Amino acid sequence: MSEKKRGIDISVWQGNIDAGQIKNSGIDFVIIREGYRQAIDSKFFDNVRKCKEVGLAVMGVYHFSYALNTEQAKQEARAAVANLQRAGLGKDTIVFFDFEYDTVTKAAAAGVKLGKTECNSHTKAFCETVESLGYRAGIYFNIDYYRNWYDHALLDQYIKWLADWTGEADYPCDFHQYTSKGSVPGISGNVDMNYYYEKEDKEGTIVRYSRQAVLDVAKSWVGKNESDGSYKEIIDLYNSFIGALPRGTKMLYEWPWCAATWSALAIKLGYTAIMPIEISCYYLIEAAKKMGCWVEDDGYIPSPADGILYDWDDSGSGENTGNPDHIGTVEYVSGGYITVIEGNYNNAVKRRTISINGKYIRGFITPRYEDNEVSAPTQDENKSINTIVHEVITGLWGDGETRKKALEAKGYNYAEIQSRVTEILNGSVSTTPNVPASGKVTATAYAKSFDKNVSGVYTVSANSGLYCRNDAGKNKKALCLIPNGTKVRCYGYYTTYNGTKWLYVQFELNGVQYTGFCSSNYLKK
Repeated sequence: MSEKKRGIDISVWQGNIDAGQIKNSGIDFVIIREGYRQAIDSKFFDNVRKCKEVGLAVMGVYHFSYALNTEQAKQEARAAVANLQRAGLGKDTIVFFDFEYDTVTKAAAAGVKLGKTECNSHTKAFCETVESLGYRAGIYFNIDYYRNWYDHALLDQYIKWLADWTGEADYPCDFHQYTSKGSVPGISGNVDMNYYYEKEDKEGTIVRYSRQAVLDVAKSWVGKNESDGSYKEIIDLYNSFIGALPRGTKMLYEWPWCAATWSALAIKLGYTAIMPIEISCYYLIEAAKKMGCWVEDDGYIPSPADGILYDWDDSGSGENTGNPDHIGTVEYVSGGYITVIEGNYNNAVKRRTISINGKYIRGFITPRYEDNEVSAPTQDENKSINTIVHEVITGLWGDGETRKKALEAKGYNYAEIQSRVTEILNGSVSTTPNVPASGKVTATAYAKSFDKNVSGVYTVSANSGLYCRNDAGKNKKALCLIPNGTKVRCYGYYTTYNGTKWLYVQFELNGVQYTGFCSSNYLKK
């Protein structure tokens, strides 16, 4: 797949452009202002002609809206498409709707108040009209409009062009306008600079965000573990992200890494526009909510490459709304069961099988993949016993004698596999994380806040010792009792509970490394 493409957007304000110089400078595409209200940008046809003459791709046009109602928005759409046709631009050209602060200001001057409702209704009317005429519709928006004005379900229906001049795009988008002060040969003065994130293969064929691509990478990581250090590849991949890391924090090898595994999938594939990234399960849910891809429903039936989050304190009754402890990637769903690939499952990348609407399910991340085709699991003699056990549970090897014959035909020990299947289904093999190895005990809960000023080395000041707990609060499970005077390290993470900061700390006690929560009331820096 190719790197993200560099482009610019231009209008009459860029004056007379030299398209040849622009192309030779490494610019891959342009987006051209078509017009505003029903007026044509005076440089529109000239800009299109110049770009076409040198083979500079016109990927889209934008129309600055001054519509006062939905009917006028439809009029603007029809006028924009008519101008595209006059300019000889094909139906692969994206027509962006541009609703901005000036739209609201001009309307107010005309005695019409435009708010969030009108923003969405005008956008919908424009885009629907564009698509009814056979063209592709898109929406231009900034961070403020994303957060406070636009219905995310509406945005997700169309191609998204985000103006975010603070660094990497903070929200999902297909195009990212990353500065208004770019400089490009062939243009006098400043110009808006953009990235285009859609991928192409070596033959130039469009490669959509693919569920299968996520699964292929996740399956290739099965077996990576802490004992031989192979899991560090995943952590390093997360830390290699060229954009702004969530909360500005890199992963340490000592930290729980299930969320980092999910995030590394997105980073490796360049899917961060549709897959939220985080190193905390709690904040991963918050990020998914902002992207509009969080499903708050234990009983939801996921699709392959969706994310599944767990809460190990779930009682199994009613909807689970507790603190998330763990995340994995759905591999397949069959026979009433979900098979999941998880990082940091007993300190390794392993598979888990859990029933649909089963106990411990917190909810699901449902990225908006464009290519939903996935390969069905096949009966194979080269898979690990662990994988086969999970496939048997989901019904992929049939039942009874049919299952026995199929397994034996591939060289598997039927009795061994059936015994392990029975153990899992009867609960003899826990579906929750096992207690970590004796050399390492890590809380399953994650800290909810970060402050670099909190980081540092602390000394336990409780005469009778201080409990290290699985989560913030005296009612949470104790991992161990830390003797008075013991030094612990905090990397800046904490959770506030009943007005008290519970620091997420790490220390060693009797040869065992512990990571968990301690009350700041009994810690001195």
